[in-house]
Amino acid sequence: MSEQQEEEVRSIKEEFKGRCRVVEKGSDVFSRSVTIQPKDMDLTIKFQLPTSYPKAAPKISIRAECMEEEDVLELQELLQSRTNGCLNKPMMKSLTNEAETWLKANGLGKSKKSAKGNKHKKKQKKPREDKVTIEKLASMKTADDVVKRIQWDSDLPQEDFLVGYLDRFLGIKEKYFTAFSWEDIASVDYNVLAIPKHRIQYFKYKDIKVWDKLARLDNVFGSVGSGTKITDIIANYDQELEKSKAENATEIPSTDNNEQVEDDDNDSDSDSDDGIIVTIGTNTTNPMTSHPGYWQDKLRPNYFLAIRVNDSAVQEATSEIQDNIVANQPLYRECCIPPSALHVTLCTLGLDTQEQVDSACRVLKSIRDELKDAVPTQPLVLNGVSNFYSRVVYAKIEYPNGFLDFVDQLSMCLRHEGIEIRDQHEFIPHMTIMKTSRPVSRRMGTANIDKRLYEQFTDKYLGEVDISGIYLCSMGDERQSDGFYISPANIQF
Repeated sequence: MSEQQEEEVRSIKEEFKGRCRVVEKGSDVFSRSVTIQPKDMDLTIKFQLPTSYPKAAPKISIRAECMEEEDVLELQELLQSRTNGCLNKPMMKSLTNEAETWLKANGLGKSKKSAKGNKHKKKQKKPREDKVTIEKLASMKTADDVVKRIQWDSDLPQEDFLVGYLDRFLGIKEKYFTAFSWEDIASVDYNVLAIPKHRIQYFKYKDIKVWDKLARLDNVFGSVGSGTKITDIIANYDQELEKSKAENATEIPSTDNNEQVEDDDNDSDSDSDDGIIVTIGTNTTNPMTSHPGYWQDKLRPNYFLAIRVNDSAVQEATSEIQDNIVANQPLYRECCIPPSALHVTLCTLGLDTQEQVDSACRVLKSIRDELKDAVPTQPLVLNGVSNFYSRVVYAKIEYPNGFLDFVDQLSMCLRHEGIEIRDQHEFIPHMTIMKTSRPVSRRMGTANIDKRLYEQFTDKYLGEVDISGIYLCSMGDERQSDGFYISPANIQF
């Protein structure tokens, strides 16, 4: 390996800290591979470097589950063709930058921020040459308006409505309205599925679309289009169904590409997750007759990766807080996390078959040495107690420099190896102390935990947790003999 290659790899690791993975190959063909994740994009670019690189061109491959195969191949071929003009000089950074430019120009692999930026660019119009022909589009009721209408209008049977929403990896998916809990987020813990409302593309009443963002159709309120309202649709369902079928027969099929499904709602949650949908699922035995549970199990995470909290001082401090809560409200006893199960979640996964579980175990062990180099030497400090939406009480974490980069590195490695990450919310390092459940909430008459039960511990120091290992854990109710979650694999540093 040349000094030039070594210097470029060092530079790339620094430039893309937390978004770069370097694996030493040690073969006669490739000396190492360098995988880079462009900022805020759901894809990775892998450069396999020959021993003689940069005199010889790298082999480039791209993994992007959020893109169509032909788009991936087009970008891959574009980057590979550029390598011949970059020989004998550093090229990985420039090629990554070119990939980002191409992705943004084509509306692919974009983050919310970049999508928002492109959206503003599209609103820039040429100087008006004919003011007479330009009309401002009528304001259309938003997805949030439709949700609230279905929720609170007693004349609308909720079980007859379906929601079409954009899944980042699977495209447009449908789910029954009653499958969701349409309240503000109740928990950001690992057994919660959260979907931003701006991903909603349409609503159906039975088989009829009654609101469609792209088509600017609103037959719920009648704010745009024909002026038809949902009460008219329900009253004349048979006639409207035939009309809808006739119209759909002449429609040009739309694609699931992100460029076409950008938010036109102009609602307050189009740029953030302020208003999000939360689903807390239950298993069903018959997916064909129990639609909500079937879809929840398909989409919700079922495994997670975590740092186990074994420190006895932390466990004792946590038990003190829990005992105080239970002494004042005994119903919360079953809501407390046992000391033997305390943990810090790093990310949540979707492993729907035993084969996928086995694959995750192999991948976790294979990336152990790579992650070890990124593990912060300083511990996590548990200092203070707070809550998520008054439903989850947790210990706040003061984390050392490099911890978030370490978590990003873990996520990137998993994605590149084909492990599905089902995180649906921003990563907030925390250790859950207790979380209310629906049965307890019903008995209490409220889902909110009274802050007075733990406010005396707001500034309590609980202790420190070393980042000494990562555990793959099942979200099921079963526990190991030592009280921790069923863990088919773990790695120690």
